[in-house]
Amino acid sequence: MKEKENSSPLSFKQLPVGFEFPPTSYELSESIITKYLEAVGESADFLALGIVPPLAIAACAMTALSQSFTVPPGSIHASQELEFLKPVPIGSRVSCGGRLAQKLARGSLNLVMLEISVLDEDGEQVLSGKATIAAPD
Repeated sequence: MKEKENSSPLSFKQLPVGFEFPPTSYELSESIITKYLEAVGESADFLALGIVPPLAIAACAMTALSQSFTVPPGSIHASQELEFLKPVPIGSRVSCGGRLAQKLARGSLNLVMLEISVLDEDGEQVLSGKATIAAPD
């Protein structure tokens, strides 16, 4: 899915608050959408409609951002708040960017909040949101 090769990912602990993730562009092809639908056990209704399932956009965005950092084993995607702003046709190219908005340590648990933005080919925002990753020390 990624187009450009990044340098070695940093540990999430090395990333400062305010870190801007490098923008990543990718195509939401029918093949990617089919794999997503199979993975989540959904029907192919979205394929017939010709639009990308909104959560598939979010999953691809998180995958793109996660290429820039590593988390320790036992980490979980704890929460997300997403706003889907417009439908995206299958086969569209989108660009994903993000920012490390907040880091908190609670005992042996580390919380990292990411802000996520996905733009379509015209530069219009199609997704805006936040995701929190919980990671052990």
